[in-house]
Amino acid sequence: MNFAKQVKYVREQLRLSQKQLAGALNVSFATVNRWENSKVTPSNLALKTFYEFCEYNFIEEEELKHL
Repeated sequence: MNFAKQVKYVREQLRLSQKQLAGALNVSFATVNRWENSKVTPSNLALKTFYEFCEYNFIEEEELKHL
């Protein structure tokens, strides 16, 4: 599972900028940027928040596992 690809995929599906996604997840723009560039591994809480955000926006976690 490549979290960087998942973040970018979700962002593109929802037509959000990194800044907009960061706001929706209550993290900084730099955090989203680092996730997308594989510079940082998200915490368990961040992962949970991200997947809940996906579910809320009708993107299934199962769909993301194939990226």
